[in-house]
Amino acid sequence: MAYQNLRVFKSDVSLQTRKGVVYGRQTRYSNEYLGIQYAKVERWKPPVDLASEVFPRGSLQATSFGPCCPQIDFAGIIPQQDEQCLYLNIYTPLKTTNQSSLPVLIWIHGGGLQIGCSSQSIPVLYNGTNIIANSPSQQSVIVVTINYRLSVLGDMYLTELAQENPTTWPTAGNYYYLDMLSALRWINMNIRDYGGNPNNVLLFGESLGANAVIDIGALRGSSDLYQHIISQSSAAGFHQYYSNISDALKESSKIVQQMNCTNIKNRDTLTCLRNSSISDLIAAYSIRQAKPIIDGYFFPFYPPLAIARGKYNQNINMIIGRNEYETTTCSSDPDMNSTSAIAVITQSVGQKWTDAFVNSSRMNTCSSNRNASNRTRRIYNNLYRTYEQRNLFWYQLDCNPGICPPKTTEEGKGLCIHTAELPYVFGTMSEMYSTNLHNCTWDNESKVYSNRIILHWINMATVGEPLKTWPNYSPELPKYFRITPYHDFSAALSTRDCFLIDQFEQENILLMFGNSENLSAQNYANRNMFMLFIILLFLP
Repeated sequence: MAYQNLRVFKSDVSLQTRKGVVYGRQTRYSNEYLGIQYAKVERWKPPVDLASEVFPRGSLQATSFGPCCPQIDFAGIIPQQDEQCLYLNIYTPLKTTNQSSLPVLIWIHGGGLQIGCSSQSIPVLYNGTNIIANSPSQQSVIVVTINYRLSVLGDMYLTELAQENPTTWPTAGNYYYLDMLSALRWINMNIRDYGGNPNNVLLFGESLGANAVIDIGALRGSSDLYQHIISQSSAAGFHQYYSNISDALKESSKIVQQMNCTNIKNRDTLTCLRNSSISDLIAAYSIRQAKPIIDGYFFPFYPPLAIARGKYNQNINMIIGRNEYETTTCSSDPDMNSTSAIAVITQSVGQKWTDAFVNSSRMNTCSSNRNASNRTRRIYNNLYRTYEQRNLFWYQLDCNPGICPPKTTEEGKGLCIHTAELPYVFGTMSEMYSTNLHNCTWDNESKVYSNRIILHWINMATVGEPLKTWPNYSPELPKYFRITPYHDFSAALSTRDCFLIDQFEQENILLMFGNSENLSAQNYANRNMFMLFIILLFLP
């Protein structure tokens, strides 16, 4: 069984596709086709799909990664960046043909919609070759990793942008999600040439990538592009991770002011912004939280409302889970006492709700990430009732061996914190902050643990469920699967908690997104009125 860096190149490999000949690299365990452009991009416009375009001059050199999307500097290793960054990478087993019809796993990286790349870290963290190397011979899979726009390039909503092409695209923002759908369309149209089955596709992602694989089910034009998801450490369903149009407009207008692009005509405002340097734009955007926008058109409904109202993609098999110690109010600061915790709670929920949270026994003990399990249960319960969906699975992951010890211990010494599962899922020593790579070692326990996780993920991609030892979720018996290196993976019964958070979120959901259906109708009405005006304008 092979682990660590399996991307040792042996030779070049070529493949005849409908788009032309693609030249990749062959490793001991896989063929890699890297840096394939799936769309062209202009600032704050929907991507231009390249799914049906042939390769220039009939061939493509796909032996190195494409550039990453522009982003803020951070402690990880991000290679070359460029605004033309919409590239994907395909990892296939050896001897795969266009008749193989293998399951396809598509990775959507995390990073808060601000940082990250399909080729980040050294060795590459999101390494599809390692998953292929550790898959059973009778369950081979194909792995695809993608880039998408980040930061200010992915998150800009202005009235001027929404009015730029009102007949074809009467909205703005959510460019990262537009990119993801563009990548899915490219894969749907072309993956058969690489040995994949376009009708058996699994999306998996971590953190904001995990949010994305859930959110995609509520996006216009996303149906029939995938069949399964695995959402690792998701915050989907938490209202604070989304924005309405009003709030998005306010935040984007601040950037316009900081870039000195105000007090000019609408079209000149966009020209000013589009002529600005990307470094200045990212500096103006700073490190504020990027939030998908419920716009009533492309993203018509807040995802839990979409699920509850039957507006979500049907028959999607799901695994949703979290790590044992995701960053929480108390674990993010080991010295935090109850007084400082109350101050953080007040900033997060407002004075109206502070007393209720403080008086809650759950908050007083500052126990771990209970609200994440509650959000998962809410999504699953709604899916279960709305679509009679049964292939729903839930997990908690413990990973104390720590093949890559964190540089610091503020977030929990030796605990399975946010992002800690990534080396195990990809079977690689690389990690998000690979500056401490020299401290990373695989022991036998880590290898076995990683391989067992990979087998569950592969089985989910193959047949729409993990291995049989993992129980289905149901509202009557809400069991989660405990993934731990210390003993056999096992099911555990979860008890319901955080009713207070339910109430808090429900109130804020209704305030922020309760009228999303009316918003959608209004957008359609505005569009129809515009078309009627154009027709009347040109009548003789």
